[in-house]
Amino acid sequence: MSMFNEKDSKGLTETKRFLEFYLGTESYAVELSKVKEVITPPEMTPIPKSAPYVCGLMNLRGLVLTVIDLRKKLGVTPLKDQSQNAVIIFDLGDKMVGVVVDSIQKVLNLSADKIKPIPDSDAQSQANFLGILQHENKLTMWLDAEKALDAHHQAATRVAA
Repeated sequence: MSMFNEKDSKGLTETKRFLEFYLGTESYAVELSKVKEVITPPEMTPIPKSAPYVCGLMNLRGLVLTVIDLRKKLGVTPLKDQSQNAVIIFDLGDKMVGVVVDSIQKVLNLSADKIKPIPDSDAQSQANFLGILQHENKLTMWLDAEKALDAHHQAATRVAA
């Protein structure tokens, strides 16, 4: 099965859509199909004794979600200017999670030739990434939202319960 899910009208070029965002000064992206919405950071209720990357709980139109700071989880230094901070609401099938990022950039439509594998390096550092996206003379890390958020969401939920 191809990692692409859309074809142009002639069926010749397959593309994949991503949401590009910044953590600190680095560019990251996730598959757009995993994103439910993007909101401004809401008020959050802290969770006592939770992991350092867990911001707390938020109310999204009656649905209580855990919010994590992806910068802390990945060891990225946040920008001093937090005026562009946003929360990406991820729909991971059986659960939803909010993630704080430094800024939202844009939606990318990329063809297969613009998506590259991660070069061999430390397997631990690669665990949360699916590849590298090449666009506009820059490289963007393709984050595996399910891997990066699943275990941490489960741990945070156990603490909150």
